[in-house]
Amino acid sequence: MNLNIAAKTNKVGWTMGTVEGRYQGFYKNIEEAAAHIVDVLSGILRVNTIFVATNDGVTNVILEAFNRKEQLIAKGTALPFTESYCSLVLKGNGSVVTIQDTCEHSVTRSMDVTTGLGNRFFVGVPIIRRSGEAFGTICIMDEPGYVISETDMRTLEAMAVFLGYVVDLESALQVQEQRLSDSEQLQEKLQAEKERAESEAMTKTQMLKLMSHEIRNPLNGILGLTDLMRTPDMSEEQAEYVNMIETSGNILLSLLNNMMNFNINDAGKTVIHDDPFDLVSMIENTVYLYASTAASKQIELGLNLNLNVSQVFIGDEIKLGQLLGHVMQYAMDSTREGAVLVTADLNEGAQGDTDVLVLRVRYTGQMLSDNRLRTSTAKSEAINTEKLIGSNLGLAVSQNLAILMHGRIQVSALDGTMTEFQISLPLRRYWDLPQVTSVQQRLRGKKVLLAKDPDILQGVSSLMRKWEMEVHMTSDSAVAYHWIKEGFKPDVAVVDLGLREGVTADFVMDLKQQVKALPVIMLVPYGMHMDLHQTQAFEAVLTKPVRQTELLNALSIILP
Repeated sequence: MNLNIAAKTNKVGWTMGTVEGRYQGFYKNIEEAAAHIVDVLSGILRVNTIFVATNDGVTNVILEAFNRKEQLIAKGTALPFTESYCSLVLKGNGSVVTIQDTCEHSVTRSMDVTTGLGNRFFVGVPIIRRSGEAFGTICIMDEPGYVISETDMRTLEAMAVFLGYVVDLESALQVQEQRLSDSEQLQEKLQAEKERAESEAMTKTQMLKLMSHEIRNPLNGILGLTDLMRTPDMSEEQAEYVNMIETSGNILLSLLNNMMNFNINDAGKTVIHDDPFDLVSMIENTVYLYASTAASKQIELGLNLNLNVSQVFIGDEIKLGQLLGHVMQYAMDSTREGAVLVTADLNEGAQGDTDVLVLRVRYTGQMLSDNRLRTSTAKSEAINTEKLIGSNLGLAVSQNLAILMHGRIQVSALDGTMTEFQISLPLRRYWDLPQVTSVQQRLRGKKVLLAKDPDILQGVSSLMRKWEMEVHMTSDSAVAYHWIKEGFKPDVAVVDLGLREGVTADFVMDLKQQVKALPVIMLVPYGMHMDLHQTQAFEAVLTKPVRQTELLNALSIILP
């Protein structure tokens, strides 16, 4: 007989159906495969009974059975495992068992099943899985004295091996189906969680918008009324109360703005634009927003930019200014006395047209939220940036913006008395303005007498040295007079109104007498106003912290 058994796999398992007596397709399960094997064997072997049994070590169950003449075994019959002939096959090494007469065999003659079946010829072949675990047996039974050929025995053994593969495959497919089911359930759960989170985020956003609108309207009314409450005859105490109301209102308004910005960033709706912008002007304009605060708190606000005023970069000017502004606000709030210094440098990056902007905001004071830093240290100490930023909404907004612009923010404590924020951001160069560069080249080699307080905050000296001017800096007027006496003839003098020795105006007049036609640039604190007759002694008056363009313009006009 030509035996053609097709076995394939699909998502459901092994299935095989019958069409006009021919088996086609795939097995649905092991029971259908067993039925097919028994059907095939019934056409090959001339024995009376063929059956496939499975067991779990406790119970022996008949999956499929065929009886030619005499009904010996029925499908679905279950016996205790130890009382079945199949146990003889599986108890040992799982080898083929042949019994010529069950009533004569030493083991089977005393079994209850033999009493029911009588004298029988029995052959049992184990069904072994790839792991070595026994699944069941393929068995045949007939009258005593039946002779089974070697070919028939090999056929039985081949069918047993085939059923072992089917069992393994069905088990693997069940595992895959279970994993697929678990994966689908997990996806459904994740999708439900995602939808719930999106719904909660939408609710939070709407709530914040509503809260911001409802608070902002009366707050604007309060701030507007504070201006109306101020009158010329108001007492100092009343004026102080009004100022307190205005300050508190502005703080609350700033908090509302930060909440909305943080919510927008957290929702991933912030868009970073790449447009050409003047980096130096952006930094200077942002710092100048806090000049009046610094003046009212009587702290020094310094600006030292190691940048070329003629360079234009690609980036988001507004977002970068917002990032720096929140850090500046934190520094101003943390400084009770001393100074706040903003410096900027450009480090060449790995890519040819991209540099790394390093902004440093250093202030006199310790972290507002880090008690660990209250003890003085002799060296720089790293600060837990996440802990700090998590305590301040404005800094959290800055961190989100830095991440969106592929940068980072770090915080360090310096010698126990100062704290420094370092902001690193990649920026792509756009162009250098040639006309400004030519002005800087004209200043090269010019001699400058810089008379100022011995601090690092103004950045004026570093600017002029960057333009390759010859700078002689001192805070002692006697030293300046000595230089001139020794033959030093400056092309221009830059004098800080805060010079400690004597009256600055007298110092300037003495300089002009010693160096004929000496142009003088005066540096004055933010918010200070000078009388017209005072300014006539100077060729230019610049407000501190000095902007690069203003200093560059003053020098280019004054110097030939």
